Amino acid sequence: MVYYIAQLFGTFGLIVMILSLFQKNKNKMLIFIIFNGIFFGCQYLLLKAYSGMFSNFFGILRTYVCKEKENKKKLEKWYVLTFFIIGYLIIGYISFDGYISLLPIVAELIYVLTLWQKSVKRIRCGTLAMVILWLVYDIIVKAYPSMLTDIIVIISTLMAIYVNDIKKKGIDKNEKYS
Repeated sequence: MVYYIAQLFGTFGLIVMILSLFQKNKNKMLIFIIFNGIFFGCQYLLLKAYSGMFSNFFGILRTYVCKEKENKKKLEKWYVLTFFIIGYLIIGYISFDGYISLLPIVAELIYVLTLWQKSVKRIRCGTLAMVILWLVYDIIVKAYPSMLTDIIVIISTLMAIYVNDIKKKGIDKNEKYS
């Protein structure tokens, strides 16, 4: 029964993630993303996938700070980024349950570093790497709605890379992937 309730929370997370994509206002989008983290966090809690749970709950704070740093220059400081890196390392330590539990930690470390980039191309590539790691984790912990979310994000990101980066006659000289 707990397994099915976990999948229900994951389904709510999937729905909220899709709804967030259709928001025109950043603040409304942020609210949906926060609920997405809550629902997926609860799903992982019920599946006893604690690394995924902690990563999602901590990701709520990360998402908020990354949005706010656009308006508040003090949040762009190196120590804010360091706080998140150390936070994910601590989460990895306290939730370690074999090497599989490190997948969300590595994924979130990639993502927090990605979100600190100004290059949209780098953000797309980092997002792709992050979501692939989450997909592997979701398959292993049987978080099926999260897997579907990952697949949607992977396909969307690949499409965005193709349309915006590959199809546009090569990479802009001022903005490379390296």
